[in-house]
Amino acid sequence: MQNVLKATKKRLIRIYDGERDLTAVSLRKGSLGENMVDGMARRLFATSPMPLFSLCEPSLILILSHGVSDKGNLISFSNGEVIVKFLDEDEVEVFKGGFLNLSAEYEEWFPISLGILTVSDRASRGELVDTSGPSLEELALSIGAVCKEYEIVPDSVDEIQNIIRKWSDEKSLDLVLVTGGTGISRRDVTPEAIMPLSDKIVYGIGECMRWSTAVKNHMSILSRGLAVTREKTLILALPGSERGARECFSAVSPALRHAVEVLTGRHVRH
Repeated sequence: MQNVLKATKKRLIRIYDGERDLTAVSLRKGSLGENMVDGMARRLFATSPMPLFSLCEPSLILILSHGVSDKGNLISFSNGEVIVKFLDEDEVEVFKGGFLNLSAEYEEWFPISLGILTVSDRASRGELVDTSGPSLEELALSIGAVCKEYEIVPDSVDEIQNIIRKWSDEKSLDLVLVTGGTGISRRDVTPEAIMPLSDKIVYGIGECMRWSTAVKNHMSILSRGLAVTREKTLILALPGSERGARECFSAVSPALRHAVEVLTGRHVRH
């Protein structure tokens, strides 16, 4: 069985710029949305092993052991360290940048549709700049999540529930991240808003967020962060501080893509 698994691993087997092979490359998204390859704007292609076609200059080709199948899917290298989005005719664009090394393993992912809801009285009145929501959007790139909806609401059960119903029932989002309102003060009502809408409670996610962060911050055991499902939508309630939201999301993010796959009946192609 081990030999079979090794034989079917998907790897990046060549990085070619039209003149020479490279062992590593830095991929980034430019300020205008263009692909940046080692600091220069280039068109980017990904294809399976085959005779190289003529490059459109300046370009770069990533040659993959198994290629890709569907337009719109993501190619995740080394479990989300670098991700590119497959467009058409072998062209791709940078989805999540970073350093890409030759022989990096890759998987083909479907994009996870994401909604981010910030719950804060002050932010909803414009008295506070929301940093937690944008920070979660950035972190969610590592699991192939594309932010489709973003809202800020006050600490109100009705307003939280209205957004979640809309995003789950009408928009059919795969994943909803709610940041804020998970403490024990009188105004913290996010769990009370989410629980009545849930089909199932995913106990392990809330437990993991608490025990993984309590090592450095004992006060994190007071957080009432949780995760539930509503139809095919996975909903997470995270702390309202940027640091708390980032730490809790990072603690559970390795399991979130699989959770979405199971919940929606979709599976990664091998």
